[in-house]
Amino acid sequence: YLQTLAAALAAVLALAAPTISWAQAADPGVDRSDEAPDEAASRLNEEGRVLVQQGEYYKALEKFRAALDQFPLSNAIFNVGSMLYTLKQYEQAFPYLEQTLKAPLSTEQRDIVQQHREHVLEALKHSHTVTMIRTNPPGARVTVNGKPMPFVAPVRVLIAYGAADVGLEADGFKSQTIVIKTTPEQPPAKSYAVRLEREEPYASVTLFCPSGADMFIDGEMRGFELVRTRLLAGPHMVRCGKTAKVVAFERKIAVTKGRANTFDFSKDSE
Repeated sequence: YLQTLAAALAAVLALAAPTISWAQAADPGVDRSDEAPDEAASRLNEEGRVLVQQGEYYKALEKFRAALDQFPLSNAIFNVGSMLYTLKQYEQAFPYLEQTLKAPLSTEQRDIVQQHREHVLEALKHSHTVTMIRTNPPGARVTVNGKPMPFVAPVRVLIAYGAADVGLEADGFKSQTIVIKTTPEQPPAKSYAVRLEREEPYASVTLFCPSGADMFIDGEMRGFELVRTRLLAGPHMVRCGKTAKVVAFERKIAVTKGRANTFDFSKDSE
């Protein structure tokens, strides 16, 4: 039964049909140094389809995942979901089936994917529920109880009944976590919309120069000996001025957000 089901599932979609034959894909003597990412994805996807026909489902899953790492082919996305579904790893299969439904499917294809999705929800109805996570701006990376989701917001996620920590991360914005509490009698809201806050690009910095020395940061006078300030994260140039005991010198510093940035040049002399 599993072999028949898996072969059927993996053959359902032909949204990005491979342009190479299986013999070409399997030939270890073929030079693939100049292979484009989409070509590599097509080859790996085709190798996975053949493994499905051979009943090698776990190996096929590895090929389909490798194809997605190269290029987001729509049929590779579905094939990952179909293998996880066939192997009864329903919680992992769900996001791939959901993502497939965003593709331009025929009516027949959509009906089949929808059936698989509904079967997953039926199998997990006593332990999980579903909600939509939206972010402004869209595109945030999503985790559920620390587990990364394979696709970014907006995205529907499965959450186990109880309390679920949904983490949201996006470059240039503060990380946020929302807690969703649910029971079979009290399902979650249909969707949660989260406005992301821009991340403060500055970090606190403490700098020491030799006693009596004036201090310049990026060519601007900031004080003497000890300066506490806030600087943009990234590289900066600090100049400690000449004193009766030391000559003037410059030091490059790298300011990092989320850590103590203390730079002590008080004992330096050149």
